[in-house]
Amino acid sequence: MYRRESIEAKRIARDRIENLFEMAEKLTKEGETDLSRRYISLARRIGMKVDISIGHRMEYCRKCNTYMLPTRTCRVRLSRGRKVIVCLACGNTSRFPYGKSRKGGD
Repeated sequence: MYRRESIEAKRIARDRIENLFEMAEKLTKEGETDLSRRYISLARRIGMKVDISIGHRMEYCRKCNTYMLPTRTCRVRLSRGRKVIVCLACGNTSRFPYGKSRKGGD
């Protein structure tokens, strides 16, 4: 019984997180960054409460919860095999690898 409730709660949480990110993107495009930040904050809290990964790592600033929309709220550069994203609201820098995967061994 507990397992079924847990799976259902996680499914509902994923749906809500997806909806919140969609609304955050829409509001950021319209210029409403404060409400967009609130939606990202709520999505992160829901994910923590039911212990699931949000899966939108490159879509928001982990420091100030701003939705990352290139040229509006963040600057994106490619440097030395990394994607460098700088938040224009707080100045936080995130780096993500791109290109060949190094885990394969070859």
